[in-house]
Amino acid sequence: MMYRRMMGRILSLFLVMMVSFACSNEESGDSQNQDNFDRATMLVHWADDYILPAYLNYQQEVIALKSAAAQFSSAPSLSLHTNLHAQFVKAYTAWQWVSFLEIGPAEAYNLRNFTNIYPTSATEIEEALINSNYNLSLPSTFNEQGFPAIDYLLSGFGDAATTVNQFSSNADYGRYLIALTERLETMSTQVLNDWNTSYRSEFISNTGSSATASTNKLINDFIFHFEKELRAGKVGIPAGVFSGSPLPQNVEGYYSDSLSKSLFRESLKAHRAFFQGNGFLNRASGNSLEQYLNYLNIEHQNELLSARISNQMVMAESLAKDLPASFSLVAANSNQDLLALYDELQKAVVLLKVDMLQALNVRVDYIDADGD
Repeated sequence: MMYRRMMGRILSLFLVMMVSFACSNEESGDSQNQDNFDRATMLVHWADDYILPAYLNYQQEVIALKSAAAQFSSAPSLSLHTNLHAQFVKAYTAWQWVSFLEIGPAEAYNLRNFTNIYPTSATEIEEALINSNYNLSLPSTFNEQGFPAIDYLLSGFGDAATTVNQFSSNADYGRYLIALTERLETMSTQVLNDWNTSYRSEFISNTGSSATASTNKLINDFIFHFEKELRAGKVGIPAGVFSGSPLPQNVEGYYSDSLSKSLFRESLKAHRAFFQGNGFLNRASGNSLEQYLNYLNIEHQNELLSARISNQMVMAESLAKDLPASFSLVAANSNQDLLALYDELQKAVVLLKVDMLQALNVRVDYIDADGD
């Protein structure tokens, strides 16, 4: 009898130790996945077929924006304003395809915060113009530069004729506009050059599954952007999800008015393309998060998880397609439609951040208070 009790205690202790060991491995987030999916090939595909061409396209659009800004500032006219605003839209649209790539050089240079913090501060922009003493490399200037600040300068004074008069009567506006576009070009060039000269090799060689591996870091960046920038920034905050009442002035591209919807749709399109493994230029497919989940045969409610995620993105896109062009007007007049879009995006967030991360054995690496 005593022997049985002793053996029972030993067995119980062994089971506790095994459970504790398993839990410690799970919580570490650094254990190697037991699958044989080719992460190396996926990283090469991401770098060469999506990231590098997307950054090159963005840089080229920003260079064209700087040129258009210089032409308009030197001789303000309605026609040059039209050309400048059209190029502004093209560059802002190109930004949507690289915004979630906050890894390596973009993270080091704080690219996203210097490029697209909105709402911009018209007050601080005007103060900078008066003082003519601005240092756009300071983090304290996040909300007085980038695309939102350019949006204010091009459309924040009223119609195009009013803007032309504003620039014609005060050369400080032109100087500030040029400074903003030069800043965008400098940063985009820095990021692209770093990728081409050194970071690509570092990125594709870091094929492990630790928290600092390229796959794990970029997956986290992708989900963070989908949740915090696409779902919350572009939709949830203007809809009043976090404030209790709508904030129409907090939409992206606020001063251009009809730009917010198109930027949202472009960003969602970019997220879906990256998830499915489509290249940026020729949309050539390659190893992707979708293929990774299919390789592991991960299902969700009797359907492939990858299909559930893609379909949820399509549902959100379909809902957004039928909304008015200005999310600001939607927030102010028919906010339930914007809240409905937020709900569809939230469903995708849960699939990505809970189901996909669990399937790929990747831990969330950013501060999260949403309770997903």
